[in-house]
Amino acid sequence: MTRFCLFLGGALLTLASLSSAAKFYKWVDDNGVTHYGASPPLGVQAIEVNTRTSASSDQERAIDSLNAKREASARAKAADEQRAEEKKRMDTEPDAVARERCEQHQKNLDTLKNKPIVRQENPETGEMEVLDQEARNKMIVETQEALNQCQGK
Repeated sequence: MTRFCLFLGGALLTLASLSSAAKFYKWVDDNGVTHYGASPPLGVQAIEVNTRTSASSDQERAIDSLNAKREASARAKAADEQRAEEKKRMDTEPDAVARERCEQHQKNLDTLKNKPIVRQENPETGEMEVLDQEARNKMIVETQEALNQCQGK
């Protein structure tokens, strides 16, 4: 008797979950536009669409991707604001900005030459990545050229 009650209870739960799922329909209008809704218009051929009450299996990945895009957008916006502020400052006090840039180039060169491991932020992901020797050598050359321009002024 207990097994029968368990079986009956399970069957009722299954039927209840199936009947609680809302029915949605898909149809195409005269202009070729696909529509979805709880009830299709009269005289239109509609197909019942399967719906599930559980979350999509890739929902977490989609949320992570969306959050990463939002963070990248926020970083890009902050960088744009910083560039605008620096441009404004460059117009009002160009000598101070040039001196600060030269000092920063010198600090960067010291880091590139003396630190055993150098990391740089990936502009796409915002994550810190270790520079390989080729990228490091290229940055040393570019930074040295920038410093040479500073000394030429």
